[in-house]
Amino acid sequence: MVQLATTVFSMKKSERQGLIVRQAQVAEPQQLLSTNALARQFDVSETTIRRDFQQLASAGLIERQYGGAQLATATAPERLGQVGILLVSRIDKYRDPFYNMVLEGVDRELEQLGYHIAFVKTLYEIDSIASAERLLDSYDIKGLILLGDGPSESAACLRERIGPVITVTDKQELDADQISFAGDEGMRMMVDHLAALGRRRLAYISGYRDIRYAGFCQGLAAMDLPHHDALRQIIAPGPSGWTPDLGERGAANLMSLAQPPDAIVCASDRLAIGAMGWLQRKGYRIPDNIAVTGFDNIPDSDFTFPPLTTVHVHKVLLGKLAAERLAQRIENPDGVHLRITTPTSLVVRQSCGA
Repeated sequence: MVQLATTVFSMKKSERQGLIVRQAQVAEPQQLLSTNALARQFDVSETTIRRDFQQLASAGLIERQYGGAQLATATAPERLGQVGILLVSRIDKYRDPFYNMVLEGVDRELEQLGYHIAFVKTLYEIDSIASAERLLDSYDIKGLILLGDGPSESAACLRERIGPVITVTDKQELDADQISFAGDEGMRMMVDHLAALGRRRLAYISGYRDIRYAGFCQGLAAMDLPHHDALRQIIAPGPSGWTPDLGERGAANLMSLAQPPDAIVCASDRLAIGAMGWLQRKGYRIPDNIAVTGFDNIPDSDFTFPPLTTVHVHKVLLGKLAAERLAQRIENPDGVHLRITTPTSLVVRQSCGA
């Protein structure tokens, strides 16, 4: 790939996009500008480069291809239409470590399938029926991908007004197309693993009761471990979702018990990172004094101290399947609803004492 000399410090989006077009102009015929290479060159995420590609392609300056882009030609393939993405109960749509990877999978697959992302919004931005109607008036979209699920009048309005809607969720109670993951199975594996290490008094921190919570309780019953309500910390999340401060609050409540746990099982890595931070500030040694585990296997989980034992969720695959299913539903709107569940697997690191 031909690279022009650049200075990425404080570079504006317009400057970065201008350099991308110039690189496309001086590249060899049919040579793709690599998404990954441009992200490294400009010191930004691949998602940022894909948004640049999307905007430049909409302006007719480049053509998007799988894995990259090239200078636009007169024979550019016609796009099949626009779709929308709504991120439920999150304020910062590009920094949530779980859903950002799901977005990567959605974006890659839609690009390959020939669809254009019209918008990525959050329920913080679309927080009323009026704002949902304004959104629909502003964009002509053929379908919607909901990342997450929760009670919302605006989300309900979009479901009624938009054709196919695909939901990526950890719940399994919607009468619609749904992409999920085996959270119950992952939690059972985690409980089995901790029990095998001799941990007997297992606590749980989450933002709500879901399939992960069900799997945790099933695991306790199968291993004949204590099941006390005091060891369950279900802390309602704010608009930013399951942030580390919820894990801190849960750990503080658990360790104040007359009989504290010997392991804390968290329903997400962000909760576990918060719990670990609180425990270490209070002088607890992990895993000597207490084990801590997470769920999701976000990139940060491998860089905690000690590294975090967790459950791996195929986040990019969730996005890919959601995009594939949306394209199928656009082509066949009367087809039967599908619920697709992806597998999970245990990732053992030092935080559990193994």
